[in-house]
Amino acid sequence: MAEQAGLRGALTPRHAAVALKEVIRLAPEVIEERFGLTPGEGAAHLFFGAITPGLFGGGFLYTNRDTLSLGLVLGIESFLESKPPLETHRIFEAFKERQEIAHLIKGGELAEYSAHLIPEGGNSPLPQPYGDGIVVVGDAAGLALNMGITVRGMEFAIASGYLAAQTVKKAKEKGDFSASTLALYQTLLKESFVLKDMKTFRHSLEALENPRMTGFYPQWACKVLEQLFWIGEGPKERISSTLWKGARQGLLNFQVLKDLLMLRRI
Repeated sequence: MAEQAGLRGALTPRHAAVALKEVIRLAPEVIEERFGLTPGEGAAHLFFGAITPGLFGGGFLYTNRDTLSLGLVLGIESFLESKPPLETHRIFEAFKERQEIAHLIKGGELAEYSAHLIPEGGNSPLPQPYGDGIVVVGDAAGLALNMGITVRGMEFAIASGYLAAQTVKKAKEKGDFSASTLALYQTLLKESFVLKDMKTFRHSLEALENPRMTGFYPQWACKVLEQLFWIGEGPKERISSTLWKGARQGLLNFQVLKDLLMLRRI
């Protein structure tokens, strides 16, 4: 509808991702035991690295009262560039079979499966999310933000929906649903945390598209941590020596400096 109203162009693969999610039913007491929770508590896990074999994206697992929500978010452009071509359902099944996941969902009953196209918008919202008789909210307005450590969108959808409702209420009182009246919606957005956060983290997608963020750096961190905790047959070297050796082998180069400079922008 936003495209037909002339408020946005067609989505490009770079600015879109596909989200896959399974809702898995488990007894509340089983969920509490497996995640170390007390009644009324919840847990959320985020995953990135080898779970998306070379693709831009990540995974999530969070608890509900009597279900688990398990899913992946995968960049569509990554699929177009992957060789050989990868299939989403195979990546998802491999994710479920991983040691970190399998024991948490064991014995669960699949209650729901869904897939959703996420228009990430390059971390930039529509320049004009309103027109004559229309306001655009949530991810349809590009109000989704990939910050690397988390993908935000739900709170933006709720907040923008609330602000849109306030705008429509004012328009109804005036009996005028023209663009000039509905422009209040954008004013309210600018005053809210939504567009302020979008502006602060507007460069995050550019930084996170660096394949080293989901490839080299997770592998390097796991290798160094393994060396720190490993107890072998011979004497163990100092922790500082292990860290320095890891830094010298993986981080002391010009490419890492470039990556750090990019990360400063987020």
